[in-house]
Amino acid sequence: MYRLLIVDNEVLIVDNLVDLFVKTEQFELEVHGACTAASALELMARTKIDIVLSDIRMPGMNGLELQQEINQQWPSCKIIFLSGYNDFEYVQQALRHNSVDYLLKTEGEQKIIDTVGKAIRQLEEVWGKERLIEQAKQQMQVTRPLLHKEYMWSLLQGETQALRQLPGKFEELQIPLSAQSPVLLAVGRVDDWRDDFSSADRDLLLYAIRNIADEYWSAGARVVSVAFDMNKVVWLMQLIEDKEPSMSKIKEAAWTRIVLFAHGTAEAIQMSCKQLLGLKVSLVMAGEPREWKQVAEQFDTLKLLLNFGVGLGQESLLFDQNQMEQLLPQGYAHEIRTGLKQLTSLAAYLENGQRYQFFIDFANLVSLQDSTKESTDCLRLEIALTLASIFLAYINRWGLHGTVSDKLDLNLLTRFYPHRSWAETVNHFTSLAEMLFEIKQKGQEFEENDIVKHVQWYVKQNLSGDLSLTQIGEVVGHNPYYLSRLYKQIANENLSDFIAGVRLQKAKELLSQQPFRIGDISKLVGFTSDHSFYRFFKKAAGITPQEYRDQTLGK
Repeated sequence: MYRLLIVDNEVLIVDNLVDLFVKTEQFELEVHGACTAASALELMARTKIDIVLSDIRMPGMNGLELQQEINQQWPSCKIIFLSGYNDFEYVQQALRHNSVDYLLKTEGEQKIIDTVGKAIRQLEEVWGKERLIEQAKQQMQVTRPLLHKEYMWSLLQGETQALRQLPGKFEELQIPLSAQSPVLLAVGRVDDWRDDFSSADRDLLLYAIRNIADEYWSAGARVVSVAFDMNKVVWLMQLIEDKEPSMSKIKEAAWTRIVLFAHGTAEAIQMSCKQLLGLKVSLVMAGEPREWKQVAEQFDTLKLLLNFGVGLGQESLLFDQNQMEQLLPQGYAHEIRTGLKQLTSLAAYLENGQRYQFFIDFANLVSLQDSTKESTDCLRLEIALTLASIFLAYINRWGLHGTVSDKLDLNLLTRFYPHRSWAETVNHFTSLAEMLFEIKQKGQEFEENDIVKHVQWYVKQNLSGDLSLTQIGEVVGHNPYYLSRLYKQIANENLSDFIAGVRLQKAKELLSQQPFRIGDISKLVGFTSDHSFYRFFKKAAGITPQEYRDQTLGK
């Protein structure tokens, strides 16, 4: 929907043109009228106007001066000049400053409609599909580094959707890795930041570390790096396959060389980071490449190795993954650690009202089992306490304690009894989640219904005033386009139809009362000219206002 503003110092012309375009079904327009350039600029200071149909010669600020003001505030606005003067100099000035066309008032209504249609087509071309696609491509170039990082991170987290998108995403994001080849991982950590380093300083230095390592390792492998956790970097390396034959034995030997090369170069990377950047860096490296579906598990293990045992020292250099894994404590398996990540998504789903996604992840989470009963009990305790924290944070944030505690015992959230069955605990969380989603849905429905009631009240109280979508949107605090869609969805009718219905009902009521002149009634129900009111009433009621009055009063 586009917004059309008609500007003319003659009230009758404004009313007739507004009425003409309101009734023109071939365009979806929100139509406004103004009788001075000043009132037009006042409206345009509050809302964006797409097309202006303006007289040129007006008292005070003329049309050409108005055009200059419009071009400063809304450069893409299309301006059509409508004048009774066939003045070549005016035509030249108008067309020189981005106007669409110049029309004489004697050219008739159809010519005016056609010219507005031309302006609409020009707007559609500006924002058309091809333009948007081209803009998207340009924006992709700017945002590609961020998209690159997000996608690589999702692969490192083992997200199923990310794995399915291989190799299309590599091609789309221009990631220089192969979806068919295994990958060798290395994880690095800045051991200590100086206190005077800002966040920007640290980002810049992490970028420098990545560049140093990329330069060393790219001599023998394809390399992609991703920074994470404020002080860490992960590198992913593959064979440069166009330099290697495809025979499996030769490729296996090539991988052996790459692993030795990567390990052997790690010390030089550490020394360069210390000498050039003044930073101590620790590295832990995989002992063999893994297929993409195994990358998340290997990445998880390397992070644990870096942060446990010898990895807590400075400038550590760890290579033998199998031997190092034996040093790790017997904590959760990778599948359990991955499953626990769903706790983060549950909080977001609850906040956003995404009930379906919430209960899918919730079901997967509460079904997690560890290898022994003792460890499973500890796992369930962790899940229960974390879920309790998520629910309590939500309840406190939205002030729902009283509402919820009337139906469920919230004390059970903070007390995990070992003798209480896990099924009972899960049922309690399930009931609480169902209740919170129901409260959220009812609150949303109440808010939407309240908006519709507010709109209807405002219309009835301001029939003689400004009932444009823009004005009503300002009153209820919503974008006019969103308000129009919301109203139709809730009330099952267009807002414009409701306004017309209220105007007709009020007009009939006033016509039934002898004291009111028809001209006065026209203004009371929001029409600026008697002619527009007559046309509206005749179309809606099938008879003229006077005929309706005569029938009602028994004349």
